Amino acid sequence: MINDLNKTLQIGHLGADPKQASENAPVTFSIATSEKWTDDEKNWQTRTDWHTIVVFGNLRSYAKKLKKGDRIFVEGKLRNNNYEKEVGGEKVTMYSAEILASAIELVTAKDTE
Repeated sequence: MINDLNKTLQIGHLGADPKQASENAPVTFSIATSEKWTDDEKNWQTRTDWHTIVVFGNLRSYAKKLKKGDRIFVEGKLRNNNYEKEVGGEKVTMYSAEILASAIELVTAKDTE
């Protein structure tokens, strides 16, 4: 029998240098992934998605060395979050998703592209 699986693989570019609020806090950063295609009129279209990456444990020291513009590979699992926020005097449920990284590899440093 196959167990449930929550796994995501991303290759993209860092939008900013990784951040860490305190020494024991997770390291966070965002990467952009883009896809290109031609529409019905044969015009090129591009869509870019931004993914929030969260890094815990020993992998944090490696993640902190990454720089804005680096192209990286991230393996991890998707975690969905929700919280309530007041908007115009009304409580609204907000949703977000982040990737909890289990592996990170530098594919190409920004300076070498």
